[in-house]
Amino acid sequence: MILRRFAALWLVAVLCVVSGCIFSPNKKPPTIIPLPDYPKLINPYSVLDALRLAYAAKDTNEIKLLYDKDNYVGTSFDADDQSRLTFNWSDEVAHVAALARHTTITSVVISYPPSLVRYSDLADPPDWATIELLRGSGYNVEISDQPTSWFLKADVRSAFKFIPKTPDPTSSTDTTWKIVRWSENH
Repeated sequence: MILRRFAALWLVAVLCVVSGCIFSPNKKPPTIIPLPDYPKLINPYSVLDALRLAYAAKDTNEIKLLYDKDNYVGTSFDADDQSRLTFNWSDEVAHVAALARHTTITSVVISYPPSLVRYSDLADPPDWATIELLRGSGYNVEISDQPTSWFLKADVRSAFKFIPKTPDPTSSTDTTWKIVRWSENH
């Protein structure tokens, strides 16, 4: 009996030495990157701030919360080649997931102009809000994909449209906002 226990302990010790014991000081725990503290989605400005943070963190869970799942439509139109691209909620989530899968992408930075103006577009339903980012306003996207870095000076007109969600599923008295439209015109 004692011989069997000794043999079992000896076998475990040999396996630890050969494979690198979990208690080995040379074995590092996996790196866990903390997620940012996202703002509450209480107005369109905080949604854009959360969007900036979620892209930087390549966080698909937060991206899912920012876009209206059932009604979101994003469009990009290039006047030079007359092409139009259309995106839905799942496309936006898949885009951020693709950024996360590419381990060579070390950073994604979205910059907004120093001041953002919110207004109501008379062509939209009355409770919607719009924030337009004009050409040359300071709206930029930078992606570092080692060894290359892309700086996309967003020399385009972009508009984000937001809808209120009342009540918020997590609170019977609060309103949260979601992106319902995004358009970009070159």
